[in-house]
Amino acid sequence: MSNGPDDGQDLQAVVFSIDKQFFGIDISLVSEIIRQEEITPLPQASNYVEGIINLRGSVIPVLNLHMLFNMQSDGQDDNSRIIIAASEDEQKFGLMVDAVQEVKKFRPEQLKEAPGSINVNQQYLKGIVLDNDKMIVLVDPNQILSRGEMDQIFAGR
Repeated sequence: MSNGPDDGQDLQAVVFSIDKQFFGIDISLVSEIIRQEEITPLPQASNYVEGIINLRGSVIPVLNLHMLFNMQSDGQDDNSRIIIAASEDEQKFGLMVDAVQEVKKFRPEQLKEAPGSINVNQQYLKGIVLDNDKMIVLVDPNQILSRGEMDQIFAGR
């Protein structure tokens, strides 16, 4: 299994959009993509933790990437999706996105380091892919939640 762009192998990513900007997540970390559904809020969770969903009997926390990345949201529509991803320790969580665009393969040389001026916490980023006329910011879902937040969210399950 590939660990990402550093091992010299191609990276296959699910490309999605948030506020008309493109992001990607390593497909090996994605278990499925579902339509937006009703989310139950969690009291006292971080502002970017939208709540939890019941996915075939499993309780899955859902993160609002608009809030986490400090981006505008036009609300949900028919294109809105939740990407179900897994952390390194197999904990599943959902990422709310405006739309899933495609699954795309990138060569290691397409991956560039993210400049410090990007208005997103650098710890969430794996890098930037230059794909013809668009830039795709690769996110690292393992860095999105701190260990303490993961423990807090998953403690009640």
